[in-house]
Amino acid sequence: MITLAFNCYAHDASAAIMRDGRLVACAEEERFSRVKHTGDFPSQAIRYCLREAGVSARDLDHVCYYWNPFLSLPQQAWYIGRNLPRSLQLVWNREDRYFPMFRVKQRFWRELGLTRADKARFHYANHHLAHAASAFYPSPFEEAAVMTLDAAGEWTTSWLGYGRGKTLSPIKEICFPHSLGMLYGAVTEYLGFKFASGEGKVMGLASYGRPALVDEFRKIVAIDEANGDFRLDLSYFEWQVKGHGHWVSDKFHRIFGPGRVAEAEIEDRHADVAYALQAVTEETALALARYLKTRTGSDNLCLAGGVALNAVINGRILKEGPFGQVFIQPAANDPGTAIGAALLTHVGNGGGRDYRMEDAYWGPQFSNEEIEQALKAAGVEYRRLENAPAEAARLLAADRIVAWFQGRMECGPRALGNRSILSDPRTAGKKDILNARVKHREGFRPFAPSVLEEKVGECFDSSHPSPYMILVYNVLPEKRHDLEAITHVDGTARVQTVSRKTNPRYYRLIEEFEKHTGVPVVLNTSFNVRGQPIVCTPAEAIDCYLGTGIDALVIGDFLTMKETAADTNPEGGSE
Repeated sequence: MITLAFNCYAHDASAAIMRDGRLVACAEEERFSRVKHTGDFPSQAIRYCLREAGVSARDLDHVCYYWNPFLSLPQQAWYIGRNLPRSLQLVWNREDRYFPMFRVKQRFWRELGLTRADKARFHYANHHLAHAASAFYPSPFEEAAVMTLDAAGEWTTSWLGYGRGKTLSPIKEICFPHSLGMLYGAVTEYLGFKFASGEGKVMGLASYGRPALVDEFRKIVAIDEANGDFRLDLSYFEWQVKGHGHWVSDKFHRIFGPGRVAEAEIEDRHADVAYALQAVTEETALALARYLKTRTGSDNLCLAGGVALNAVINGRILKEGPFGQVFIQPAANDPGTAIGAALLTHVGNGGGRDYRMEDAYWGPQFSNEEIEQALKAAGVEYRRLENAPAEAARLLAADRIVAWFQGRMECGPRALGNRSILSDPRTAGKKDILNARVKHREGFRPFAPSVLEEKVGECFDSSHPSPYMILVYNVLPEKRHDLEAITHVDGTARVQTVSRKTNPRYYRLIEEFEKHTGVPVVLNTSFNVRGQPIVCTPAEAIDCYLGTGIDALVIGDFLTMKETAADTNPEGGSE
């Protein structure tokens, strides 16, 4: 059975393909179009998936779209009618991204050159079930509580349920307009960042704030833990009747002050608002998790949805919540719904639940021959390495900033050691250098550590694996002097644990770095600059390297360095 699934017409469009129950490929459209967070129809991502699977569109048995636009029509009609005339703006503001969903089947046939005579059956997945399936079906658990939190899917904003075997059963649904994702997104816009893009910045900014506004913010969210529910005071917002572009109300501005204009100076007040938002969102998510534990009795929890990219929330649920094990797949936001929709369709049409997710490397890869052609075309000097991990580690230990381009591209918003910029984590000043000279982004934003899996407990306050950089741990006080560049202002870090099994090449790099420094950690940030997607191809990697303050690029088995970074060992290591 060959199943392809995709998402589009909102943000972060993507495609995924399964063959005989195994995930073969998944990628975001932005990596091909180079338009960050694009929601356009994922033509290039779909074609990549077909190439990687070695099939044509006519070989497909099933195709699934991540959203069912027909599912919530009665609720939408009732809601719009109840809120007239203001709700007319809600219709107009959704037209460009919502109405095309009704024609997505025809668009797919047209793009792929298919007709009704072809064998592929087209399906529409419930959005939150796609999120839930993306987390539970590939998890290591036979049974688990499942929680999905995002802005909205059809009419649902939060889905609480239970998975056992091949069955996903709903327990509680929270519906529009009460939404943690929309709450976080609205305040993200208020703080001068972009919805469905800048929420991670707000999470980082929150650590600089004070708790002065938390009690005031608690008035916005009423939590009912006994019933697994929450309600927003909608008088603080406008998006629920006017749509995107109309975020907080005059009341919100009266209480918390005027919003920040994009790129304007960040004031202490802005950090305090971010702190309050983060604190109340954490409290709400923890309350829902406790309710779900009471209802299911499970020791396992699977998380998905855009809110599940909030690594601070995830870390608190793991350490303070009632579950012993937590699984979050790397593309927890909408790109992962392509995986979930493919899994739902596969299982729903008689397939087994055999696939277990062990890594996130489902994107394109390039041979040494292709890489060398790109290096020659760019006109840069380069040399071939006998031992790329050892050479990269030696450069890092010598305080070089090294871009690392290897193997298949990661899926999801985090670079996990195949499309990464790496640095020595020991010097606090390195964070400012990277933000200013390489990433060209806000100075308050932290960088993440990649740590050898078996040594995570030696550096951080948890030994729970975190392979997808989606959990925040405290840096142990006695280790902070060795990890100053990745220790956030509040003493935390968003950790990636690296396994010898799933990424042996990156593992060897960190292992070699430890031999030089005694530290089993490297600083890891995504191979891109602000406003651009993570690089996909060798040419994009070379362009990014040349256009920034990166000292060296290790790409496949090749090394190119800038003159200012040239050093005294031109031969590199040996295997």
